[in-house]
Amino acid sequence: MSSGFSKFLLDRPNHVIEHQRYYQQRANVPLFLRGPRDKLFVFGTLAVLGTGLCGALYGVTRMARGIKN
Repeated sequence: MSSGFSKFLLDRPNHVIEHQRYYQQRANVPLFLRGPRDKLFVFGTLAVLGTGLCGALYGVTRMARGIKN
């Protein structure tokens, strides 16, 4: 009586113990950078925030100087 989608969600191997061991082992890397895609997420977010900050500062300096266009 189970559909394919629920079978996909329910009949999966449990890898919790392996993931716990991976993230709890001693390492010189901070925890938020240990995952396989974490560097992409962190540095992508920093790039977006840095670009926004530079744009805001550019606009503020133009306003302070009285430049319209």
